[in-house]
Amino acid sequence: MGIDELRAYALALPEVTEGKHFRLHAFQVKDKTFIVLKEGGSEAILHVDRAVARAAVVEMPHVCEEIWRNSGRIFVGVRVDLESVPGDRVRPLVEGAWRNKAPKRLVTAYDQRD
Repeated sequence: MGIDELRAYALALPEVTEGKHFRLHAFQVKDKTFIVLKEGGSEAILHVDRAVARAAVVEMPHVCEEIWRNSGRIFVGVRVDLESVPGDRVRPLVEGAWRNKAPKRLVTAYDQRD
């Protein structure tokens, strides 16, 4: 899984832009960050909900890790080793992160598309 493939997945979703999040490359929907690429581009943090993160870690413990901050009090998402994970496993995580941060009306419109 490469950065270009991740970018294609992310930018295919409605109203996604590329930008920066604390000097790191990121993808946003309506100014809310849902993917952050770590320096070097070999890892991404996807802002999925806890259930999605937990499932990813159970399914792929060698390439996924839950991310928490403030001494484990605030859940952030899941870190994914992009060099080791198959692309078909990342696509649902990208969409899950987008759904987690996108406005409800945008998710509804996306779900109702033809």
